[in-house]
Amino acid sequence: MKTMSLINKKGGVGKTTITVNLAYAFAESCDLRVLVVDNDDQGNATQFFGTRRAESGLADVLTGADIRACLSKTRYPLIDLLPSDERLLEANMAVIKDETIVQQSILKDALQSIDEMYDICLIDNPPSINASVINALVASDEVIIVTTPDMYGLRGVEQMMPYINAIQAGYNPQLRFRGCLLNKFSMTPHGFKILAKLRKDIPLFRSRIRYTKDKPEAAAEEQQAIFEYSPNCGFSCDLVKFLRELMEGM
Repeated sequence: MKTMSLINKKGGVGKTTITVNLAYAFAESCDLRVLVVDNDDQGNATQFFGTRRAESGLADVLTGADIRACLSKTRYPLIDLLPSDERLLEANMAVIKDETIVQQSILKDALQSIDEMYDICLIDNPPSINASVINALVASDEVIIVTTPDMYGLRGVEQMMPYINAIQAGYNPQLRFRGCLLNKFSMTPHGFKILAKLRKDIPLFRSRIRYTKDKPEAAAEEQQAIFEYSPNCGFSCDLVKFLRELMEGM
């Protein structure tokens, strides 16, 4: 199983939207078995897959539960979910306080125990650094920073890199930084200015996800993947290109 974390310290860049639609694309276009880990106590990925209040999830795994008992089926046969809700905040605090465990490798150990069940694991991370995010990076083979073409998105990228470097140096030397995915891109002078800045400082995917007004949000409200809701829109077309680029490097 290949495990990928999607991350940025800046919120609102589209990590969850990219994650859930990428999961759909891996499953439906590539016929791969996908596990989505919702590592955000807001539970937006969980809500997208229709699991509003799961009996168990990531919070339980971090505090000792068997991951197999915490997985949820989704409406897509090839996609399973490790859900989250507000209990994740308490779980993070419990992990930090428990000095009897190896705090940073709980999720890694759990995912290794179900390695044969899935081909791809996508971890949707919150715009923060906490115990569960450190666990996600330690458990991941690859990390992708999703950002937007604005100064705050850029700042989030800059703030994220030292954490990735620290995880590589201290806990997961095999962690591969795949690059930065530019989301909500507009072909404007400002957009190209941000693009040039990113290219200068950070490895950048060739693919860019263009700004597509309302379509991704409307699809999410209908609990549909963008490929179901609007398969020919710019977001859908660009995500297909990104999927192909990801597969090239796997």
